[in-house]
Amino acid sequence: MSQIAKRTAILLLLCSLVSAEEDVDKVSDKRVTVNAPDDFGILVVSTLDGSLIAVDKTNGEHIWKFKNDPAIKVSTTSKTDIQPVFLPDPKDGTLYLLNNANQRSLKKLPFSIQQLVTSSPCRSSDGVFYSGRKVDTWFSVDLHSGKKLPLLGFEEFEKTCPLQSPSNTLFIGRTEYNLLMYDSKNNNRYWNITFSNYASSSLSNDQLKSYGSKHFASISSGRLKTVDRKTGDLLWEKDFGSPIIGLYVRRGQDILTIPYHSIAESTLDSSLNYLQDQLTSTLYIGEGSHGLYALPSLADRSVPLITDISKRLLITGPDLLEEENSIILGHYLISSVSKTQLLITGRSDSIIQPNASHFNFTRKTSYKMEKEELSWNFSPESKILGIIVAILIIFVLAMFVYIMAQVRDIKQSSHGSSQGVNSQGAVLNQQKGIVAVGKISFDTQQILGKGCEGTFVFKGTFDGRSVAVKRLLPECFTVADREVQLLRESDAHPHVIRYFSMEEDSQFRYIALELCSATLQDFVEKGIHKDDLDVVEALRQAISGLEHLHSLNIVHRDIKPHNILLATVPGTLAIKVMISDFGLCKKLQNGRVSFSKRSGITGTEGWIAPEMIDSNGRVMCAVDIFSMGCVFYYSLLNGKHPFGEPIRRQSNILNGEHKISSLEDELWKSLIVKMISHNPFERPSAMTVRKHPVFWEKSTILSFLQDVSDRVEKEDSESKALLSLETGGIEVCQGDWKELIDFDVLQDLGKYRSYRGDSVRDLLRAFRNKKHHYRELSEKAQALLGTTAESYVNYWLQRFPLLLYHSWSSMQFLRTEPGLTHYYDPCFSFPCNKSLEVPQWFYELPSKHQAQQKKASPQKVFKRRVKPEAKVKEKDEVRTPEKEAWLKAGKENGAWRPGINRRKEVSKNSIEAAM
Repeated sequence: MSQIAKRTAILLLLCSLVSAEEDVDKVSDKRVTVNAPDDFGILVVSTLDGSLIAVDKTNGEHIWKFKNDPAIKVSTTSKTDIQPVFLPDPKDGTLYLLNNANQRSLKKLPFSIQQLVTSSPCRSSDGVFYSGRKVDTWFSVDLHSGKKLPLLGFEEFEKTCPLQSPSNTLFIGRTEYNLLMYDSKNNNRYWNITFSNYASSSLSNDQLKSYGSKHFASISSGRLKTVDRKTGDLLWEKDFGSPIIGLYVRRGQDILTIPYHSIAESTLDSSLNYLQDQLTSTLYIGEGSHGLYALPSLADRSVPLITDISKRLLITGPDLLEEENSIILGHYLISSVSKTQLLITGRSDSIIQPNASHFNFTRKTSYKMEKEELSWNFSPESKILGIIVAILIIFVLAMFVYIMAQVRDIKQSSHGSSQGVNSQGAVLNQQKGIVAVGKISFDTQQILGKGCEGTFVFKGTFDGRSVAVKRLLPECFTVADREVQLLRESDAHPHVIRYFSMEEDSQFRYIALELCSATLQDFVEKGIHKDDLDVVEALRQAISGLEHLHSLNIVHRDIKPHNILLATVPGTLAIKVMISDFGLCKKLQNGRVSFSKRSGITGTEGWIAPEMIDSNGRVMCAVDIFSMGCVFYYSLLNGKHPFGEPIRRQSNILNGEHKISSLEDELWKSLIVKMISHNPFERPSAMTVRKHPVFWEKSTILSFLQDVSDRVEKEDSESKALLSLETGGIEVCQGDWKELIDFDVLQDLGKYRSYRGDSVRDLLRAFRNKKHHYRELSEKAQALLGTTAESYVNYWLQRFPLLLYHSWSSMQFLRTEPGLTHYYDPCFSFPCNKSLEVPQWFYELPSKHQAQQKKASPQKVFKRRVKPEAKVKEKDEVRTPEKEAWLKAGKENGAWRPGINRRKEVSKNSIEAAM
């Protein structure tokens, strides 16, 4: 079997090379038709004299015209010495030879001008030397005015291609081939042929079907007739003054080639009326302003045809000198291809074989030209194609035999074997697909999942316990050992998948893991366990498991919904979430916070942190935080990803382009924004994420809001804490928070003090007081607020959804205070997104100095008593003027008590200041 596998591999390699080369040829010949929208409104006509004329395709109306160099130029050493004559085809550059050797005949050469230029310098077997060059140029044409502007060419070095161009511009590439030929047998003869064509692509089959017109062009004049493809009705006719050699339509900023039929001049008028008469393929020889040319054409029976001159019967003896200097213009029948071969000088391939495709110019063409069938000669290309097909058939059969043999071997190895089993495990049972290796057994028919590198997960048992059995190939044994080592170290946590045992046989290694019922992906997309587990609780358990791994310096490197599993807690109906698949995990060395990426980029595309791909980035625990942030958003938004669709996801991650506007909860938004930050140092730790308010119990929220209320209750207008809390509070209070509270809850609220409807502090005071005086509330109020902390908190947060986020984010700067430290991570801050608007009443509060204006106290009186000099001074300098003022004010009645009077004045001034 090993010999068959080796031979099959060799055959596979050879066939792959042949197929790859064939595929490359196919790809190179494939036309581009998907880059721009179709726009067939403009028809561009190329004529023999070098003109490009744009007309309206629907009615032939002239739009613009400009002229280039002629499509062909032919020159010789002498006008009288014309034997032989090379005739170029201005459509495709094919060469024809007239009066070759000493016979007056017309033959098609087996090579074109383009091939000769590409192969030059070269010579043919009849002693003709060839030298050629190729020049490419680009120019643009304004679609409205026809103005031509050169873009790129070797003669215009100052011109460059623009980066962007307007939509009304057409870009056209033009290639000029110049071929020099020298006859070594006749030293005084040489030829110079120049051929030009335009770069374009062909219409696809679908585009050709949607193109509603057919075009017929005269072979000798510039007449063009356009008819409807379906009905055959004449749409328009126009004379362009020179034979037509190409038709193009605009597609975006490029041009596409349109097929058309070249017809004899006399046939053009009649062919549209009775095309049922068969037409004959001919070769028309004509003369332009720069030399002779040859064009394939169709002609009816009324057109006189010229046969090979060598086969013509002569009635009277002709004048040989006159024959040597005459060429008959018209339609020729051509049935042969020259046997001339091209000999290459100074190249590795000594002879370029002639074109093996023989053209059957004598076939008859029916009036349905689109249904013409070409006779297919059995050429060398067809032989090669047959060989390739035969090889492919043999390859498919060999692969089928090889694959079946491999499947048979895999089944045998899966069922186990009594031979070659090592000491770590032995196959004990292979009945009905059950495989037993050591204490692990599993059913090969119950596949739970598939992984990379041929990894399968089966449902099985270990020591009587239902488990998931992970089967790995020998190539993954190193990964398996590392995975088992990390599992043993970390699986003590309830939210990390548990490892039971590992066994091994001659071909596989088996790992028994805790059996799970679904993945987080199934939970989100299929709704599995949605009724048994809350999304927030699932995410809390997931981050708890990740926190445990990070506490052991283990970086997972492949966090994604598929690797977060759900399982039922034994003995209960509760569902728990666990981190799984430790195949890519890596442990940080003691004292280090990062490691290199010598092992390459790891993870799953679309969930990989940007620093994993960045060559300068270091891998830290933050890569898992990034992936977990994406998982959070994915779970909360029912399968959406913060970085868009899969095809652009990793690119957006590298560019830091995320969109989380669909997430309305400000608490979650503040957390996820930091978790998916492009800078890994700006991401929170797993412990910080777990302590975030999104995961708080309702009792914790209740305690926090009461603690914040106590913290700001006695603050004045100079307090930073009160200023931070009230800034942006208008959105929290939604104008007047008292209007959102039920009457039964609100009725006793202002009994002992007043409350402002636009104050967050007063809202928190109401929250706190109603909880403290819960038993004093009416039965209706108690029913509305509920009997538990959860119902009480929900009553307030449902009416004021921003209250928790605003209070928590505003008090972050006090996170080191003893009363608030357990609500925050002292080393990390989250963004606080709120307006900077401060309510007007805040500026009307008394300042600390005003509120603490001191009155006369017994302590001050005591100080005055112990200081006689102060007492004398006060008596002499202070009390006497005050007493005089008191007497002048008409207060003679009553006893003079300066201390009491002074305290009254101070209290009066304080009240006026507070007002």
